[in-house]
Amino acid sequence: MHVIDSVAAVFCFEDQLFMVRRQPHLHAFPGYDAFPGGKIDAEDSLSQHPARFLLDWEGQKMHALVREIKEELGYDLPAGIASGQVTSVKLLASAVAPAMVPVRFRLHFFRIDLQTLPVFKPDPGEIAETFWATPRQFLDRFHRGDALMVPPLRWVLEKLCRTPLGSDLGDLSPQFDEDNFVPVLEPLSGLRILPVPCRTLPPANRTNAFLLGDDDSPKVLVDPSPESPDVLDKLLRTLGQEPVSALFLTHHHADHHQHAPELAKRLNVPVWMSEDTRARIVQKQGSVYFSGVQVEIKREGDSLTNWKGEAVRVHEVPGHDAGQLALAPVSLRWFIVGDLIQNVGTVVISAPEGDMAAYFQTLEKVIRLCPAVIVPSHGMPMRGTYRLGAALQHRRERERVIHELHAKGKSQSEMLGIIYPEVERQLLPFAMENIRAHLAKLRQDGLI
Repeated sequence: MHVIDSVAAVFCFEDQLFMVRRQPHLHAFPGYDAFPGGKIDAEDSLSQHPARFLLDWEGQKMHALVREIKEELGYDLPAGIASGQVTSVKLLASAVAPAMVPVRFRLHFFRIDLQTLPVFKPDPGEIAETFWATPRQFLDRFHRGDALMVPPLRWVLEKLCRTPLGSDLGDLSPQFDEDNFVPVLEPLSGLRILPVPCRTLPPANRTNAFLLGDDDSPKVLVDPSPESPDVLDKLLRTLGQEPVSALFLTHHHADHHQHAPELAKRLNVPVWMSEDTRARIVQKQGSVYFSGVQVEIKREGDSLTNWKGEAVRVHEVPGHDAGQLALAPVSLRWFIVGDLIQNVGTVVISAPEGDMAAYFQTLEKVIRLCPAVIVPSHGMPMRGTYRLGAALQHRRERERVIHELHAKGKSQSEMLGIIYPEVERQLLPFAMENIRAHLAKLRQDGLI
């Protein structure tokens, strides 16, 4: 898989660092706390940058660093060096994203030490907020559950807590032994994500399992769905001595519960789900599927565990699946939405369990609740409800087009070719399900 080189500027003034919060509409790391920077472009010059301090490093990286700082912060780094405001530029660390992510970045962190505080003019198209704080203050905010961070950034902060003047911290790439274990990520404190290989719809090939619960509360594992006995064994090794109290299934689709009964037996824990989910799984898999497993039914408002001292409650979110349940703490600082939305591929609304009208209503409900972070079952967490609003707007526009095509007498097959001209052949049946779901909603609304 191609790796995209990028640069990040770690501005340091006395004991403080400068960080930004990315806009929630951005495709990459929406709403994450980060150091300013971005990818190295092919147009960035390969020649050595002539500015003092920048001469010491590879030319293309320095030209990219200067360009990104200018674009994002309106700050002229060479001018800052010439004036004496910048006292040094040093390589701080590097990190490569793991192979499992759909887009891999190799990030080069450069420490920029300052004599005085600069005046930045952040680009509002990319930057939602800016912060000056100590490494410890940034970490404290993360551990309170108030920040999304990629692991290498957190590790940079931890190392700078120990050595405030440090540089050349080395390679901070996440290391995962996927031959023996399932990766564990924690971009949001106290909500561990285990991207488990499973049999799901492409382009996704994993479903996120979530492990949550304070030390003095039940530990709940959400949607474990290993694709094979081998992956099940990897998941068990990953959990190790973790005192899992229960499994929780968001809905009945197989990529959210494969091998879950076997896992429940081996962990000796119950499985929690909605009554609709239980009934649909038993209908498809047979009554013996949960044989030997204690099944407990959960409903809207039930509390399952605690996160940061807050109760984590159940929310009913039908549409993609009639019995789908979501989880969120009382403060709504995050919201596990299952397949309500995803940032890998498209949500399919398929009869009989899928209902486009219910899907619209659920999107509207969650947008009104305004959770701080949306956590999907496929892909990484994202800040705010921007993606939910975009999904709702996209579906409304799709419905308008289908309504117009129906009025022109187009068949469902003709609609498929017009609306989805570039969809891979293997995914066309799922695209057709979405068309049928929109038509059903239009009939329900009395429009056709």
